Amino acid sequence: MERKGFGLSRIFICCSNVIFLISGFALMSLGALLLADDERILMSRLLGPGDMHPDQPLFYYLAFAVVGLGFLITLTGLLGCWATCLYNRCVTVSYLIAIILLLFGECTVCVLVVFWPHVLGIDVRPARLVRALQRSYAVPGREQFTAALDLAQTTFGCCGINGSSNYGTSWWRLQEVGRRELVVPLSCCALNNANQTDSFLNPEPANLTLCQTLNPAEHQYARHTAGCLEMLEKWTQEQALILLTVGLTVIFVEVGALLSTFFACSRTNKRAKSQTSTFTSTQTLSPFSESDHDFGLGIENRMHGTTFGAKS
Repeated sequence: MERKGFGLSRIFICCSNVIFLISGFALMSLGALLLADDERILMSRLLGPGDMHPDQPLFYYLAFAVVGLGFLITLTGLLGCWATCLYNRCVTVSYLIAIILLLFGECTVCVLVVFWPHVLGIDVRPARLVRALQRSYAVPGREQFTAALDLAQTTFGCCGINGSSNYGTSWWRLQEVGRRELVVPLSCCALNNANQTDSFLNPEPANLTLCQTLNPAEHQYARHTAGCLEMLEKWTQEQALILLTVGLTVIFVEVGALLSTFFACSRTNKRAKSQTSTFTSTQTLSPFSESDHDFGLGIENRMHGTTFGAKS
């Protein structure tokens, strides 16, 4: 029964390590898919708590972080498989420490995503976005921000952050960076090619004249009038929920691997203690039996000698 139970625990920990290993490969695949999702990465350019302009959007760095985490989990899973095969205490302890460190880091990230997402940059600040629109839209050197805002306007069917009035005091209008006859960017207009994935790069207004008119009664059907802020906030919450779901799934797998390893180690220790106690009992009883046997033979010989002397 002991061997059967030990075999079952070994199979259980092997299965946990395989699932753990697969989760590492899955994370690396998710990171690669995120890296290939150009629109999602570009949209994340609009996120962030400050006025800093990093070289790449937030999700570009997040994709590499996910790939790196998946690689670490894969290495840890291989270490766990090695520990299962070798039954080496040092390797097993290293494996447990690695899982605990990964759990601590991932739990910290999940807590930040839920309670303080702005620490990770997963945040929409209206004042910052309005300021960025007025200072950076269509300005040379800010092409990525311009494309991100055009993408948001064509995807969500909106214009500006709080509305099309944000462009009235922008550098794009005041310094005539764009075409003079434009009141709002073309991406704010109702488009003929709205269903195309690259429509934000080459917008084709359905009615350019009505879209650019100042009379609200005339442009209300040719131009998007709602601001993008609400839709951006909703999109950001969806991305945070996806990140949280992935993180909790990985944590669940790691907890399973950790508990299975503890379970297997506890059974191994009990089995070792049982064997040690049996061996000690055998060693203790054996000398006593031999001495007792020798003592009995001595008494028997003496009694035999005494009897023989009396007869003589």
